[in-house]
Amino acid sequence: MKKFLIVLAVALVSALTLTTMASANGGPHGGFTPTTDACAGCHRTHTATGPNLLILNSTYALCTTCHGTTGTGADSNVIDGVWLEGRNPTDTTGDANTLINAPLLAGGFNFYKGVATTSNHAVQETTAAAWGNGVNRGLTANLAGGNMNCASCHDPHGSPNYRIINAFVNGVAVNVAQVDEGATKSYDTEQWGAGQSAVCAACHSSYHQTTAGSGSALAMVATGGYTHRVDMSYSYTGPGGTNVNPEIVGFGGLKLPLAQTGTANAVVCQTCHLPHGSSAVMTGHANSGALPGNTSATDSALLRLTNRATCEVCHQK
Repeated sequence: MKKFLIVLAVALVSALTLTTMASANGGPHGGFTPTTDACAGCHRTHTATGPNLLILNSTYALCTTCHGTTGTGADSNVIDGVWLEGRNPTDTTGDANTLINAPLLAGGFNFYKGVATTSNHAVQETTAAAWGNGVNRGLTANLAGGNMNCASCHDPHGSPNYRIINAFVNGVAVNVAQVDEGATKSYDTEQWGAGQSAVCAACHSSYHQTTAGSGSALAMVATGGYTHRVDMSYSYTGPGGTNVNPEIVGFGGLKLPLAQTGTANAVVCQTCHLPHGSSAVMTGHANSGALPGNTSATDSALLRLTNRATCEVCHQK
């Protein structure tokens, strides 16, 4: 009986460990106890000043009290796109695996790598539409939940998805695999998992083309033009007949991340684009004005790299 109880205890501990690793919850986000004090950190039952009983007047204002430039509740400063270890000495999550002042893997809303962003996701609750949201590429349609804010993509109460991504984004169910959510975590290492493109596709559905040959298929033209395939295994053969893996080999010192799905490398939306904001610069032919699908000097379309380096790193023409 004693041996059985020991085995049972080990099994329960293992199960709890797996449950913790399988979720992206951390800090005040999820895993609440019956007598938690966490609710009071964000909500007031009768004297709230913001919707959803928030202690501040908006979701964005609340999130940036911890994750903003002057925030002290979290080391991840998403406004400037940088990891500032030590802002919250009581929380050491991520410290062991994330370099101080390292750029965050999602970019930044106002700055990235110390440079002002040239494009970002407008989460200040002023934008209600998205490109290709159930309409042709090059067109916009309103989001299901109205104006965008941080909670449009993230669940502040915890989620089974990577980086507390909502289980439903824009009314669409998403399932994003965990890849580096161990106890120590890493906030600057590119490790996009299976299902990550689904987060983008929930709002930009017409851009999520996974069919082989979509870059040449005439059928694509009717919905906005030929388009680059997404969620495909990376197997491009470059100069000299070699596989120039952009994550490992790169080109000219530049690299791009691939999603690790088992033993296969996959090209996902985040291979080319930063979810929060990019400081890439668009000049020459890359500065093509506001036509659908084109970038400009004032809009880098969240591309990770300057001009068309995102193309060259893989294709090396």
